[in-house]
Order: sequence, then structure tokens, then C-alpha cells
Amino acid sequence: MKPLRLRMQLLLATLPIIAALTGASLLVFRHTVRAEIDKQVRESTVESVRAFESVQKQRGLQLSRTAAILAELPTMKALMTTEHAPTIQDGSEPVWKLAGSDLLVLARPDRQVVALHMAKPGWSLVMAERDLKRSLEQGEDASWWYDNGRLYWVFLRPIVAGDENNRVQLGFLAVGYQVDSSVAQQLAQEAGSQIALATSETVIASTLPAATETELGRHLGREDLRPDSGTHEMDLGQERYEVASVLLHGGLPTPVQCHVLMALGPVNGFIQRLNRMIFVLGASAVVFAAFLFSFFARRITRPLDNLVAGVRALAAGDYTYSITPRGSSEVAELGSAFSKMRGELLASQKQRIETERIAALGRAASSISHDLRHSLAAVVANAEFLYEADSLKLDKSEIYQEIKIAAEQMTDLIDSLREMAHEQRALSPVSAGMDQTVRRAIEAVRTRPELRNRTISLHTTGEMEGMFDPKKLERAFFNLLLNACEATEGAEGRIQVEIAAENGNFEIRVADNGPGIPDAIRATLFDPFVSHGKPNGTGLGLAIVSKIIHDHGGSVRVEKTAETGTIILVTLPRSVRAMDAETAPSVT
Repeated sequence: MKPLRLRMQLLLATLPIIAALTGASLLVFRHTVRAEIDKQVRESTVESVRAFESVQKQRGLQLSRTAAILAELPTMKALMTTEHAPTIQDGSEPVWKLAGSDLLVLARPDRQVVALHMAKPGWSLVMAERDLKRSLEQGEDASWWYDNGRLYWVFLRPIVAGDENNRVQLGFLAVGYQVDSSVAQQLAQEAGSQIALATSETVIASTLPAATETELGRHLGREDLRPDSGTHEMDLGQERYEVASVLLHGGLPTPVQCHVLMALGPVNGFIQRLNRMIFVLGASAVVFAAFLFSFFARRITRPLDNLVAGVRALAAGDYTYSITPRGSSEVAELGSAFSKMRGELLASQKQRIETERIAALGRAASSISHDLRHSLAAVVANAEFLYEADSLKLDKSEIYQEIKIAAEQMTDLIDSLREMAHEQRALSPVSAGMDQTVRRAIEAVRTRPELRNRTISLHTTGEMEGMFDPKKLERAFFNLLLNACEATEGAEGRIQVEIAAENGNFEIRVADNGPGIPDAIRATLFDPFVSHGKPNGTGLGLAIVSKIIHDHGGSVRVEKTAETGTIILVTLPRSVRAMDAETAPSVT
């Protein structure tokens, strides 16, 4: 008899019990969860309103202190004694910038405005003077000023001179900030909901999408949007919200309200997902279905366990693990296909490794022999010149420098080969600054006479401290910068290094204005012995860069290349765990 297909076996085992119990449990669970979610939404909306009011209070205290400090500044008092409006306007600008506020108004004792500073121009002295007089007449220390579609929260302080027994009124000071979309966004983050600041007719600022904000504007003035109306649900666009309103200030000709909106889409989506989960994975159905699963488990899962073990062995590199195809028809077919695939992969792997080994040995031998022969030839030739220097009247120091340079080139080549030969990383991470490491690499590049006319700039963003091996990273960045400098031409060469720290990682970009990377080597740029356009290049510089970066758990790649220049992107974790060569994993 042909064995049943796996899908049919599972269906026959689970469908009767799940279908019988899920229908009964679904109604009970759905009603209970829906009632609890509705309660939590109402409570969350009320908490959002409280959070908003708390944020407003904190901002008010901060602005009040700023106004009090500015009113007591000797510089401010000296300006007001001049009673010359242009002088006060110009002299108060540094004080306004120091305060960091969006609005600064100075007025004489007769309440005539003599200085007005705004981050976003749009008000006149007449408008500011009108609002100032209204606030002073009402005896307000804090006031809301609204006109021409702009809303400011302002704190007023008198400017006086003299002691308590001989006080002289010099004028008035008003400091405020504009309540716009950025303020609404900050309030929304604190409240955990969407925020809309509006009059009875106009939305002043909000965190809502433009289409939703427009639709909300059409609903302004409704009874259920009044501050005393409590919480209620409202449809705006394709979304449903729980809405609560707070009165910011009722003393204006047009009162300003804050509407707190909590999106109910995630809540409704959760309820839908919960319904599906209850239907499929109902607790009661699972308990009763377990008895049937215990009967079928051995027959169904044993072939799968054998197949999973074979897949894991293959992933670990074990091509000899044996699999016995058995079980349902699908599992048996899959086991046979896997066994065939494993044999083909083993043969292909052996052939590829052998081919790559021979090719790598050939490239390495060719490159190393060429570079060593070149340096040795220089040593031999200069040794002969040094031997006959006296008779030929040659400069021995110059010949010695040539021999030294050739010896250093051979030493660098041997050090590079040793670095590439270490398959395991040996890092010594310490607390260091990424910017200082890059600066040392830049200074090392600048010591080369042929590269001193290149322009290298460094820009940093964020915290630069981290845990890494600064010596190895300095060598990696030295190779990157050296490669970038050699890709440019003379004094026109420009290399720009940008370091940004965010989300626990460093992103380092090295950009040059060279001719770009040729198509022939783009895919193998970071492979050993790959070089282009460099008569003395070994092809190991960028390969060492790749190895050091990967040893740190990072990555390096070509982010952009064109005829106008190339950008190399290096991504590194901020913290690297110390690991010695014996316990470190191999880098492939």
C-alpha cells in the first residue's frame, strides 16, 4: 500500500479535534481579550494626556528660568537704559542666540516694543506689541501668543534696576518658543501617541500624515473634540483613533487645544491575529490532539530527524553522513534527492578546492618571485656599486639608502605573507579612539615623500571611543589610505575620510578623486595578489585590510566607484571581544 502523503497524515490527525474545540473556545477568548484591550486603550490614552501635560510643565519651568536669568543680566539692563531702539535691537541679538529661544521681545516701561527677534520671521513689531500688552493687562507670567498661523508659548519678566528700596522699571522681556511640528513630534514621543495642536478652525501643528491632518481639520469644532468630552473613537482616513483633548490656553481670542490620538490599527490587527492563533493553536485542542500526535509522531518525525541530521552534517562540512530514505513518499523522495545532491557537492567541492589551490599557488609563486627578484636585483646591483664606490666616486649614502629601501620592501612583503598566512585572528582590543587611530594612519602616509602633496581630510560624527586593536586597525587604514593616495595624481589628489558612530557600530568611508576601480578587478579587489597600475604593487595591501576588518567582526566593500572617484566603506563593531589565536574561529 502506498504510504499517505505527509500533509494528509497531519490533517487526519489534527483536523477533527481542532475543528471541534476551536469553535467553542474562540468566542470566549475573543470576548474576554477584546474587553481587556478596550480598557487598556482608554487607560493608555489618559496616560498619554498626563504625559503631555507633564512635558508641558517641564518645558514651562525651563523657559521661565531662562526668562528670569535674561531679565537679570547686567548686559540686558545696560541695553534697556539706552532707550534707543536700534541699539537695543542689535545689542540683544547675542543674548537671544545665547538663550536658544525662538522668540525674544523687549519693550519699554510704556510697553512699546523696541526689539523683536524671531527664529522664523513673520511677525511685525505691531503684532508683538499687541500680544505683549494683552498679556501684561491680564497679569500673565506665561502666555500663549497666536497670530498669522503661528503659536508661541511666552514667559514675561520685568526688567528692573536698583535695590529693593530704590527699584527702577527699565522695561519688559518676553521669551518664548514656537509650537510647531518639531515640538509636536517631541510631545508625541513623550506621550507615546500622535499629537495635533489646533484652534477651533485650524490645525497649527501635528505629527499626523498630511491627508489625516487635513481630514482632522474638517472635524474641528465638533462637540466630541472639546476638552471636557473625555475619550472617544474617531475614523480619520484609513485609520481609527482613540482621541482625547486638552485645553492649552483659553485666554486667546481663539483658544488653542491639544488633541492626543492613539492609533487603533495595531490593536485591531492584534485582535485579528489573536483570533487566527486561537483558531489554530487553541490550548484545549492542543491538549486533546497530543494523544493522537503521540501515535503518529514516531512514524512521521523519525525520517525527518534523519534528514535534518544529514542537512546539519552537510552544513558542518561532513560529506560522509549516511541518510536512509524512508517514511512518506515526500520524505523518501527528499532523502534520495539529498543523498544525490550530497555526492555531487562532494565531487564539485573537491574539484573546486584543487583548482583554486593550484591557481592560488601559481599566482602566489609568480607574484612573490617577481617582487623578491626585483628587490634582490636592486640589492645586488647596489652592492656592486657600493663595492666600487671609491673607484667610481659614487655617493655611498645614496647607495646605502637604495639597499635599505629594497630590504624594507622585502621585509614588508614577508610580513604581509605572514599576516595572510594566519588563518586565526590574534587581537588585543583595548579602549581607544577610532579618530586617533585613523589620524595616526594619515600621518604615517604623509611621511612618504612621494605622497606629501596629497590633501587628506578627516571628519568625525558621534562618540569615537571603542574597544578594538588599534595597531592592527592602524595598519589596515594605512593600507586603505596608501591605496587611495596612489590612485590619485600629484597635488590634485584629494582623499576624504569620514567616521560616523551610530547603533553600536563605526562606519568609516575613505573617498578619493581618482579614476575609479577598473572593471577587471572590482570583483576580486580584496583578494590576495590582485593589483592594477602599480609597478611595485604586491597585491597584498587590500587583502590584509579585508582580513584585519573581518577579524574585528566587521566588513569592507566598495560603496561607490566611478571615473570621478571611489568610496570604500568599512563597518566595524564598537566593541570587539579579546580572542587569542588558539581559540579564535577561522576566517574564510
